[in-house]
Amino acid sequence: MRLIYFTIFSICFSLTLNAQKKKDVVSRFKNDITYLASDQLEGRLTGSSGEKRSSLYIADEFKKYNLTPIGDDNGSFFQEFEIIKIRISQCKEPLTWVERTMLIKQLKAENGNFYPLSQSSNKAELQKAPTHIAGFGIEAPELNHNDYSDTNNIRGKVFIIQIGSPDSGKVHGKFNAYESLNYKVDQAIKHGASGVVFIRTDTMYEIPSGKLQRNVTPRDIPVIFVNGNQSSLLNSKDISFKVDIAQLNSTAHNVVGFINNHKKNTIIIGAHQDHLGYNEYGGSRDTKGGQIHNGADDNASGVAMMLELMRKIKKTRKYRKNNYVFIAFSGEEQGLLGSNYFVKHPRVDLDKVLYMLNYDMVGRLDSTKKTLMIYGVGTTPAWKKSISSLKTDTSIIKIKTTEGGTGSSDHTSFYYSNIPVLHFFTGQHYDYHMPSDDEHLINYDGMYNVYKVSMKVIKSVNKKKEMPFTATKTEESTKMSFKVTLGIMPDYIYDGIGLRVDGVNADRPGDKAGLLKGDVITKMGSFTIVSIQDYMKALGEFNKGDSTTIEVKRGEELKILNVTF
Repeated sequence: MRLIYFTIFSICFSLTLNAQKKKDVVSRFKNDITYLASDQLEGRLTGSSGEKRSSLYIADEFKKYNLTPIGDDNGSFFQEFEIIKIRISQCKEPLTWVERTMLIKQLKAENGNFYPLSQSSNKAELQKAPTHIAGFGIEAPELNHNDYSDTNNIRGKVFIIQIGSPDSGKVHGKFNAYESLNYKVDQAIKHGASGVVFIRTDTMYEIPSGKLQRNVTPRDIPVIFVNGNQSSLLNSKDISFKVDIAQLNSTAHNVVGFINNHKKNTIIIGAHQDHLGYNEYGGSRDTKGGQIHNGADDNASGVAMMLELMRKIKKTRKYRKNNYVFIAFSGEEQGLLGSNYFVKHPRVDLDKVLYMLNYDMVGRLDSTKKTLMIYGVGTTPAWKKSISSLKTDTSIIKIKTTEGGTGSSDHTSFYYSNIPVLHFFTGQHYDYHMPSDDEHLINYDGMYNVYKVSMKVIKSVNKKKEMPFTATKTEESTKMSFKVTLGIMPDYIYDGIGLRVDGVNADRPGDKAGLLKGDVITKMGSFTIVSIQDYMKALGEFNKGDSTTIEVKRGEELKILNVTF
């Protein structure tokens, strides 16, 4: 009888203990998300004061659990990186030039007569600088065209360059890859230009936007567009103008904490802390505008999960077989900026990283479907065996896996550094990138079940000494909203001409078309690709089954590839 009573008591005690444990974990989830997704943080826009407050909160949690700060060499949790916040033209000085007939011409700065372009330096003034008429500014010897065949005595002059090319706006013209402004400015700089003045002589081409794009890297010379007076400028002998652009930079923060167990291998666990703010940089699905996007699920939930895993691992002896790095990334919403910066400026030896776990949108487990998506199980043979061995109650949580190691979140940066990854995601919903993504909609019971699955995954590979990386086919996260994809990883740090390919996923349209890592895409169909934004805009114009051409620069060679989405 005593044995029966003792058994019953033990069961009741265990149930009570587990219930209390769940209550404590859920309470910490709620505390973290309530603060991170509060109006006080104003949507945690990258580089904003709200993002800094988020960083301080996360750093305080790391400090509370005695993590070692490794954000920089000075003992800080913060790994800082610069982003351009805004660029605004302030110049009110007139543009003046002298024709070869000695006739003086002038344009006022207002009314869009002339304006600086995104490629322009911030501050510059040229007085009576001699001009050089550089045609279209194109060097294409393979097409028997070279506007720089005569370079005698042109260094130091202002180059007058026409928008477009001899193709006169043909959709699939042979010069399409040479029409980008980035290309023309860089070619002019190579030949010694002290400034560039663009004009439009062919109305088949659109005039360039006067909006200064913050994601186009300014060059070291002034670059302007003059709207009109083409024939006069083509007859100019010298020119005077001033560029005065105010640029405001922001400092963004990755928050990096280290548990040093003095072991050979290191595990990285991360989540992005930034969101959309008031939609200053775009990305919102809201048509009204001007509202705070608190991002409770995207991605206060992921940060809360990362922090709770940190707490558990820090205090549990059996997890001391590896070292651990915990990272809250910034700039994810702007193009994986923080994780890209980290892998290019790592705070630990990436060759010793066993694997990386990423948490992005894990707070809205559907109460009916109960499905947790785990991406990346093909990035090392160990994952499939590990996850298939997990014992879970499918009435509480179901696991759906895909092999692909890439997607629209920070694990992608580590995948392309040949590190096995897993990405945890509880699914898309109406409130994604909307002001309505608030704390009261979080499914905390679902989060707790994701947390339990995560700990089981970590436990299942706890004794692994090696986890060899394997490249995968890609099955994109449903967080991506494009109708089609090339299946590539753009190099978000590349600021040259076009879009540089940082990785190509097997059996996707880009791979089948022949794209290779290192290729620079300069054209997709009729769309000129200057930046990641141009690439995304172009993708949005295609539907599944469409075919087009991609023009790429591979080393010094220009290639035209055929792709079907």
